[in-house]
Amino acid sequence: MEDKRAEIRDLEEKNRLDLQVMNNLYENLGESLFQRMGEGEPFPESGNESTGKDNPGLLLAEYQKLHSDILESKDIIKSLEADIQRLKELDSEISEKEKEQSSLESEFDEINVKLGEALMEAADSDDPLKPQEIAILEKIKEQEEKLSELEGKEGGIFAWIGKNAQMAVSKGLLLKNNFALQRLYRSAGEKFVSSEEEHFLTGEAGETAEKARELKETLSSLAVNLAMLKGERRNMGDLFSSDGSPSRRIQSQEKLIAGFQSQFPVLHRRFGILASDVKSLSSHLNKEDKDIIKKTSDLKTQIAKRDLEINLINTAIKIDDEKNEIDRFKKSIQGQRQKISAAEEAIGSLEKQIKDAEKRIEQLTLFIEQNGGK
Repeated sequence: MEDKRAEIRDLEEKNRLDLQVMNNLYENLGESLFQRMGEGEPFPESGNESTGKDNPGLLLAEYQKLHSDILESKDIIKSLEADIQRLKELDSEISEKEKEQSSLESEFDEINVKLGEALMEAADSDDPLKPQEIAILEKIKEQEEKLSELEGKEGGIFAWIGKNAQMAVSKGLLLKNNFALQRLYRSAGEKFVSSEEEHFLTGEAGETAEKARELKETLSSLAVNLAMLKGERRNMGDLFSSDGSPSRRIQSQEKLIAGFQSQFPVLHRRFGILASDVKSLSSHLNKEDKDIIKKTSDLKTQIAKRDLEINLINTAIKIDDEKNEIDRFKKSIQGQRQKISAAEEAIGSLEKQIKDAEKRIEQLTLFIEQNGGK
């Protein structure tokens, strides 16, 4: 019995391997036919010809749909990757433009200070900024003289501490006034550059004014450019926020593509099986295809033979099982008969005992009657 079951396992394993080979052959055949016939191959003559639920037209439609879905997902990925790249470019451009803007603004401030100083030097007393300049310059001179005086002072430790405190205050005031003077000059320079009236300066002041105007135009153009870049960056950021992270959307599309591609092996196999059975596809088969179909046919035959052999062995096993069951029943019947025989002997013995008891009762009853008993 165990030998027969081992034989069945061996046959089933051979069938499993042959079935795998046969499916691979069908898959290769179907894939080759799809690629050779092209995505646009019509099947007008095979509309009603099919094997099971499949027919050439339906399978081709599935094939085309899968390719179309994959191309669509790839296009989406390309678009998202382009957006991500553009976003990186925008961030880089904005960063570079902001650095350039910061550098030009610093240069513009320095030139305006230089220009303002030249303008104030040439300005007369009627200029509204002149009194401010004079007042600040006087404060600066006063603090410088005070610092010079403090530095010349000598004395003990307490005098030294007091001198340092006063010097710190004077230096703070001097720095503050210098800032104020720079601010005044810068304001004068900016006002001159921004003035729409024609002002002509000669020499170094004229060159400084011209350079300041050029820098202002450059900064203005740069500001417009930055605003456009930041606007584009903001719009892309808003779009990504509403539609989800680009990287996650790419991962989602890649999963879709993997899902579509996983359907091809089954589709190829179905088309290969169809090509071996449907006559309308015979004109598309070459010698290699026909050899594959011959191999699959031989494998089918081998598998069918093994299936029959497995059924025969299973049938023989069932017959053996039935025989074993019959033997078990016969043994059970024999046991029951032995029990019946023993029961019959016991019944016979009991019946004899009953008869003996009845005879004794008759004898005892007769004794009573003969002796006048009731």
